[in-house]
Parts: sequence; C-alpha cells; structure tokens
Amino acid sequence: MSPATSASAGHAPDTVPALLAERTARSPDAVAFQVETAPGRWSPVTWAVFARRVERLRRALVAAGLRKGDRLALIAPVSIEWELLHHAAMAAGVVVAGMDGHDRPERIAGMVELADVTAFAVSDPRALSCLPPERWARCRLAVALEGADAAWPAGITPIGLVALEALAPEESGQGPPLETPGPGDEAAIVFTSGTAGDPKGIAYRHHQVCLAIAAIADAFPFVGPGSRLLCWLPLSNLFQRIVNLAGMRRGAASYLLGDPRRVMDVVAGVAPEIFIGVPRFYEKLHEGIRARLASQPPIRRRLAAWAWDVGRLASPYLLRRAPMPAGLALRWTVAERLVLRRIRAAMGDRLRFMVTGSAPTPRFLLDELHALGWQLLEAYGMSENVLPMAINRPDCFRPGSVGIVTPGNEIEIAADGRVRVRGPGVFDAYLGEHPGCRRDADGFFTTGDLARLDAEGFVWLQGRVSDFVKTSTGRRIAPVPIEAALREVAGVDQVAVVGNRRRHLAALLTLTEDAQASAEGRAGFEAALRARLADLPGHERPAVVVVLDRALSIEEGELTPNLKLRRVQVESNHANVLDRAFTCLNDGAKGPDEPLLFWPRARQAAPHTPADERHAGAVRAGGPT
Repeated sequence: MSPATSASAGHAPDTVPALLAERTARSPDAVAFQVETAPGRWSPVTWAVFARRVERLRRALVAAGLRKGDRLALIAPVSIEWELLHHAAMAAGVVVAGMDGHDRPERIAGMVELADVTAFAVSDPRALSCLPPERWARCRLAVALEGADAAWPAGITPIGLVALEALAPEESGQGPPLETPGPGDEAAIVFTSGTAGDPKGIAYRHHQVCLAIAAIADAFPFVGPGSRLLCWLPLSNLFQRIVNLAGMRRGAASYLLGDPRRVMDVVAGVAPEIFIGVPRFYEKLHEGIRARLASQPPIRRRLAAWAWDVGRLASPYLLRRAPMPAGLALRWTVAERLVLRRIRAAMGDRLRFMVTGSAPTPRFLLDELHALGWQLLEAYGMSENVLPMAINRPDCFRPGSVGIVTPGNEIEIAADGRVRVRGPGVFDAYLGEHPGCRRDADGFFTTGDLARLDAEGFVWLQGRVSDFVKTSTGRRIAPVPIEAALREVAGVDQVAVVGNRRRHLAALLTLTEDAQASAEGRAGFEAALRARLADLPGHERPAVVVVLDRALSIEEGELTPNLKLRRVQVESNHANVLDRAFTCLNDGAKGPDEPLLFWPRARQAAPHTPADERHAGAVRAGGPT
C-alpha cells in the first residue's frame, strides 16, 4: 500500500553539546534540574552551573585518558551525576552506552562486549560481576557514583565524581587537546530489549539524536520555560533521555527522581504538565484508585461510582470535543467538581496529559482513565529508529492507535502486515554488522511489528511476528489481545499467554493482593475470570489458567528492564507447572469449552519484589477525601 509520510522534522542543533550551549546562552539562570535532597525537598541547578560542571568533567575525562570514539557504560539510577557524565562524555566525543543496573549481570556483560566498553560509571559494581578479566584489562576509567559501596574487582581502583572533576586542568589550554564531536560522530549506543533473545546494540550519531529531540519538542509545543518534567524512568532508556533533552531545548526543568517506587509520593508536589510512564504504571494507577475508592464509607463509595459512570458517558463527547446533551453536561459538571478532579489531584494540578509506550496499553484502561478526565496518549517507537515512529498528540489522537506518523519518518505496511520504515533516524546495522545491511534497496527497514495504517494516517498496532503462539495443531494465535482481555478481570495483575507446541493455549496469571487476601476475593476473581473466558472465541480461549505464586520478574529473566514480557523465558521457567496443569486437564478430559483453573499451591498474599514495581511506581493513588 502507499506509504504514509510526514514532512522532515524542524531545525535543531546538530550535536548535543551545541544544544546545551544554545540553552545556556539563552537562559543561564533558569532552572535546568531539580535534585531531591530530602523527601519532597528539591534543590535547583541552573543551566549555567550545570554547563560549567559539564565542561570541567569533559576536560577531566580527557585528562583521565578517554578519547573521541571511546565507549562509556553508564549504569546508575536517575541522578544529576548521570546527567553530568552523560553530557560531559558526549562533549568529549565519548559514546555513551546506557544500561540498566537491574538487568541480569550476564546480560550486562554481553552488552559491554557488544559495545566494546572501555570506561565505566556505575552506582553498584555488582552489575559488572560477570565481566571477564580481559575486559577489565582494557578498562581505562572506572567511576564510582553515589551508592557504589560494593567491592570492585581486584586491580580496579575507581574514582569518585568529585575526585574526577579535580583532574580537570585549571586552565582550558592545559592538558591533552580537546576534540569536539561533529554531527556525524557517534553519540549513544542503545540496546534492543531482548524479548526474544539476547540484546543487540545500535549506535546513533549526534545529528540523529538531535532529530529525535526536535521531533519530541515539536510534538508538545506548549512545553517551555517554567514547565516541569518528572524524570523517573531509567535513563538507560533512550526515550527518557530524549525527553529530558527535548525539555532542555524548550527550557523546561527536569525533576530527577532516583527511586521510581516513590513516584506517587512526589508527583503531586512536582505537578508536571506531561507525565511519561510505561503501561504497567497506568495499570497500577487504575488499581490504586479502585482500591482507594473501595475503602471509602458507603456514601462516598456510591458517589465515586456514580461520578465514574458519568465520566464514562461523557468521555466520547470529550474525545470528539462535541457538545453533550444538556442533562449529561449537568451531571458531568457535578461529577467533575465533587469527585473526578479530586481523584486527578493524585497526579498534580497542572497535568495536561500522560504519555505511554513500550508495550500495548489495554483499550479498557485508556477508556477508564479518560473517564476520570486524564488523556493518555500512546506512542510507538523502537530501538532501531531513534525517531519515535508515531505519536498521538493532544489535538490529534485516536484512542487505541499509537498516533500519526512522526515527522521525518516514512511508513508503509508490507503485504504480510509488517511495518516498514524509512527515514534519517533509522539505524544502519546492529553493532558488529556491515553498515546498511538491515535496509533494503529502497532504504526501508522491515520491522517485526504488525499494524494497519488507516486513511487518516493513524497507526494501529496488531502485535509482533515473534509474539505469535503456534500450537501443536499448527494454528498461529496472537496472544496480546487475549492478554488484554484477561487483564480487564478485577484482581488480575500480570498475564502471559503461552502454548507453543501444546494442543491448547495456557494463561499464566499473577493476582493483586486484594484478590489474594480473602476467600471472598478469590471467589469473586474466579467468577469474573470464567465469565471473561467465556466471551473469548474458542480458539483464543486458554484451556488452562495457572495462578502463579510469585510475580513475573526481571531477575528471573521474564521481563526486560522496561517491563516488556519475555514470553519464551516465561514459558521455560514455568514449564513444570504447565506440564502438571495440562496433565490435570487431560485427566479430566476438559478443554477450551471448560477451562481448568490451576492453583499450584495454597495462595498467600505475596507482595511483588521491588524490581517488579520499579517502573510501576508503587502506586497508591488517591480518591475523594
């Protein structure tokens, strides 16, 4: 079909150091970052102060032996130290490879080898415990960031950030010569999420990163001086870095939160205008609101339920910006004043909309949050394109879609339904491959995503090629829509649909604490689950539903650091319980018409591990008080 094309992105500086210099010249005394010094207390850092420290660190890195083209692994929580080293390294021409310290050490070791890292800045050296001696032998610099209390390997002497700054020559003309990166020089290395295997590395150049910054800044033009952004997702994720850099281009201040589990403790006080989160966060936000409302006295509970129902009725009109019938308009005004705006206060009083991506967001969740008055905009991106592929914008969106094609991209849908993309942000090759080998003769990269493109230019994702489950009968089934349907059941927390080489599908579930806490909660969950299963088409209905006794986790390799499901690993880790469940199914001669609900052992309320809730933000959402 014919491709959807957007005009090229607007002008932006060609390198990240040039972007920082431009912002510092425009507003040296404006706040660049807010650093939390105590719970709820913030200390401002101006652009002038930040730029001076970046320049000192730039000269210090060169004095320590780093040169243009060297690779630095940054493995630490969100912090001002992360931002300083990020900018200083790029100003010195050093390529930054961000990695998540919660990832498994063996996967981090693989990424270090892929990127040929020779310098490290980490907050916990245990993340590097699987590095081989020959890699350490090539280490030129090891920086111990705040919190790096664990032991380093023998022979490695780390330096703190303050001590590193002290290495900078007093005069700019002293020390080794400084090289300035150009638009075509490498700026950053990112890694694929590794949902279906080991992560792959991709290098992006300064001009490509700047194009992405311009695309994000142009998508949200109302962000500017005085705007606030809350940075709480890991900076190993390039998108969060691009958002911060787009804020710099617009003159906004970024509030840096190192512990993502505290996001709901601080977000109302920060009062951001835009909030960026993964779908898991919004699921927990929704669950937290429901739990809070359920704990209210009966009168308030009924009032909140009525207001939410009114919001559901009003939502289609609000989405279309169409006038409501007079009676509904009156009810909505009352519901808004008495209940809905109080619920929304949990996210601050300046929030204009929320953005999500990285994984599909269930449509019911979009609808439920919009009924409360929150606009949740989905976006679409991938590691292989530094530009976001598509974005829903406040004035141009379709719920359930991932938005219109972002300027700079050209997207078409192949005959087999896969997304093909061409543009200046698309990568050339994975690290270690011949440049250009991943594009066809026309310059298109064929992704593993399945989608349709409507007449208005909106992209509607329909799954991934690698996600399809192939049963022993030869049927190929898309699991993501099934997971979305089961996630609507009250009490369901996590879902993974599996069944490769088995006769029937199986669903692995984890439950919320409320669903586990009592016999009544368990009975209500079972009844709701069976009703939802009955609504699914026969071939999409899991014959076995296994309630797991622990959460799916990053540590067990079942989730990527940004909480994407690693389906193959989930199925492998739980193969034994699946075998037991299917044996019970066969013994009882049941099937999809009568699904088997399998509890491997007596349930106890089991809280999630901190790693599982990092990006979910440990939501404790407010309700009417």
